[in-house]
Amino acid sequence: MSVLTARIEALERSVCSSDADIHTANLAEQVALIERQLSKTLADHTSLARALEKYEALKDIIESDGDMELARRALGITAKAELILLNDDALKILSDLHTIRDLQPRISQPEYATAADLLPQVGELEKQHAQQASAFRQIVADISSVVDKYHADTEAMSEMFIRWDQTLTAIERKVTELEAKSHSQA
Repeated sequence: MSVLTARIEALERSVCSSDADIHTANLAEQVALIERQLSKTLADHTSLARALEKYEALKDIIESDGDMELARRALGITAKAELILLNDDALKILSDLHTIRDLQPRISQPEYATAADLLPQVGELEKQHAQQASAFRQIVADISSVVDKYHADTEAMSEMFIRWDQTLTAIERKVTELEAKSHSQA
C-alpha cells in the first residue's frame, strides 16, 4: 500500500501543484486552496465571473460530445450574443460597427462611382496646379526683387537728402555769419 500511496502523492504534486510555495497534505486541501484562489480571482475580475456564470448555464451545449453543428444551432441568438458580449472589447467593436454603418451612406455617394472616370481630368488639373505654383513662385520672387530695389533706392535718396540738408544748413549758417559780420561792420 505504501507504493500506491507514494505514487498518488507524486501524482498529486505533479498535477495539482502550480506553485512551488503551495504545501498541502493531500488532494482535498489542494482542491480547497484552488477553489479559494478561484473565488478571489473571480471577485477581482467581474468579467470572468460573468463569463463563468454564462458558461455554467450553457455548459452542456458547449461541451457536448455530439455534433458541433447541432450544438451551434441549438444555441439561440441571445445565448450567442451573450457569449460574444462577455468580451469587453466586443462592445467597442459593436460601437465601431455602428459608426461604420452610419457612415455607409456617405461612402456610397454617386460621386464616388464616377471618380475613376474623372482621373484624367485630375491629372490635367495637377499639371495646371504645378504650372500655376511655379508661376506664383516667380511672381513672388519678382515682387520681392522690386520691393528690395524700392527700399534700396529709398534708403539712398534718404541719405542724399540728409547730406543736402547738412550742406544747406552749413550754407545757411555761413550766410548768417556773413550777414552778422556785415551788420556789425556797417
